[in-house]
Amino acid sequence: MSTDSPPSAEPDVLAHQRAFMLHVHQQCSTPGGRAAVRSALTDPHKPFRAYEYLLARIPRWTNSDTERAYVLTAGMYADQAPNPRLGHQPKPPAGLAAPLDGDRWRNLGWSLARAVHTKTLTDDTVKARLLLMSRQDADALTRDLPPLVARLRAGDVPVVWPLLLRDLTRWVDHPTDTARAWARAYYQYDPTAPTAPTAASTDEETS
Repeated sequence: MSTDSPPSAEPDVLAHQRAFMLHVHQQCSTPGGRAAVRSALTDPHKPFRAYEYLLARIPRWTNSDTERAYVLTAGMYADQAPNPRLGHQPKPPAGLAAPLDGDRWRNLGWSLARAVHTKTLTDDTVKARLLLMSRQDADALTRDLPPLVARLRAGDVPVVWPLLLRDLTRWVDHPTDTARAWARAYYQYDPTAPTAPTAASTDEETS
């Protein structure tokens, strides 16, 4: 009889980010929570209303630039989350409650490639945006990313929120490497690969 141990499961490299985004989802389940978190998009440098709902889950050692990445991602999620004022109480989207196969590779570049494949965006538009982002500092990215993500979600394009959070926190110290990873995901996109249902549901109104 073999005594070999069964192979261990692949570690969840996005466990921390997944837990944070699940917390954000839970805070967005009430009108006040969603509104407060969503308000962070107005000025991610001064997210004072959102602090009540987010700060306990942001690591204490986080500097102001990294904190902004947490707040920005949470704000973008809240902006797209179903509106609880309309009676919507959705379950956590797949990919927040547990890891999905391949979600660690489906970064913003992959989402942009999906957008082109589904004709939500054009190839020329996305290539120009990728080039622009590769040259942007954190302030410019903070300004330009929310409308881009909103456009993706309006077209029902999946966004892997934990991975986006990971990449935005990496941008602080490694912007070139992060932009390169997005570009590689875009140009290496395989439209025949299965799509993980990792984005917040758009079956319900979000206004």
